[in-house]
Amino acid sequence: MSNVTDERVRKFLEKDSGITFSAFPREGIMVRQSQARTDEPKNRIKIYRVGKGALATCIPHFQATIESVIREMDMWELFSPIGLAELQRAISTDADKTLAIGFDYTMTDLSQLQFDFDSVSVKPVKSKRLSDTPPPEMELQLPMIKQKKIEAFVIYQNDEKVSVSDVVWRTRRVIEIGVATNERYRSRGFATSVVAFAARWILQRGAVAHYGVEVDNIPSIRIARRLGFNLTWQTICA
Repeated sequence: MSNVTDERVRKFLEKDSGITFSAFPREGIMVRQSQARTDEPKNRIKIYRVGKGALATCIPHFQATIESVIREMDMWELFSPIGLAELQRAISTDADKTLAIGFDYTMTDLSQLQFDFDSVSVKPVKSKRLSDTPPPEMELQLPMIKQKKIEAFVIYQNDEKVSVSDVVWRTRRVIEIGVATNERYRSRGFATSVVAFAARWILQRGAVAHYGVEVDNIPSIRIARRLGFNLTWQTICA
């Protein structure tokens, strides 16, 4: 994982965690209650592994639980099968609190984007829903789990949507990309194309392209790596 040196990314992490970036541990693990966490799925607990340190944020209900699990673990154990197993066991009394583990990739400059736009045989179409104007400030201030996805670029085959990228303005300077492809049209490069077009659109606006993916979604991870995204941090959430 790369060090977080881009100020735009640091501000994003501050918003997402509810903790100032200067308070993130440079080494070891820290547990903090956070107002960014709410009693909703995938937002009750969120642990960030950044560089050599990890910050665990949570609602008050889970602070003692997390502290008891990680008391004798280092960061590497926490993000290993044993750490995940112990965390899952500790929260298993709450049925819907299944852990999700993710890689978070970023791209901060257009020169990083590795894609030949001129060689694309089926070019994505920019969605009419995608505006070059950021959402109102009121929407940008919403908790991240309440922010809306916007359809970005679409590939059609026989008038059918077969691959779609979407974007979410997380902040004015960090925009997240998501992608979905019809199962019948996978492994044809369509997902890579719609993500590449979305990333270029974001970077041309001076923003950071953020691409989050669960660690077992190998095809999606390959898209990020193929296009030149950098693995910047890792998360565990419940």
